[in-house]
Amino acid sequence: MIRKSLAFTLIELLCVCCCLVLVLAIMLVAIQKRSPSRSQMLNSVILRSVHTALILYSQGNAGYFPGMDDRGNLLPDSSVEHRYQIILENEYITSKDLISPDETVDKYLWKAGRVTTDMYSFSLLNLSDIKSVRLNEWRDTSNSEAAVACNRAIANGANHAIRGIHTQPDIGRTEWRGSIAFNDNHVTFEATHDQLDTVYCEESFENDNLFDTVGASMVYEGVNKIVDSGK
Repeated sequence: MIRKSLAFTLIELLCVCCCLVLVLAIMLVAIQKRSPSRSQMLNSVILRSVHTALILYSQGNAGYFPGMDDRGNLLPDSSVEHRYQIILENEYITSKDLISPDETVDKYLWKAGRVTTDMYSFSLLNLSDIKSVRLNEWRDTSNSEAAVACNRAIANGANHAIRGIHTQPDIGRTEWRGSIAFNDNHVTFEATHDQLDTVYCEESFENDNLFDTVGASMVYEGVNKIVDSGK
């Protein structure tokens, strides 16, 4: 009786190795798609420095971020541009730290005078609704679930479609990825703008949308312009 060998042949071993290499390659591609790139990580670092500047300013303003006085009242001008101008003029941040590394060629640096939308890449918490609970988070609360700044949204055609600076979807399709700063000074890079669970002044928002008028509403221009028209 001939005993059958249980050992691998060379061809079988090569097939197994090829299968393992293929599986590892697929896993690596999937990990790379889910992980932020170097520029995206640098973008998050820059956004954290923006939030740090807000905190530093608040230490001399009874805990309130720029745009509010030391009693928590909105300033006559609470626009995003003016809030950035306050921290720039007080030297809590430099103008280059308001610009994402992916947008350097399209932006220019502030030297003096009025800050414009060409000088920053990040939206700030919307303060236009004085009845909104989110206003209670425009100060140093160390709330890890309150988003207060993020990469802006750019209009992308009809049906209110938007994109981000890290995405280039077809016209009319929404695809946003970007960094989000929370009030405890941690920053995450997210692949969605409308699936966040946030808490503002103990009020919870499930599947919160950064770019509507509820919950973590972010404003890019003026007092309440949420989406950059992309002009």
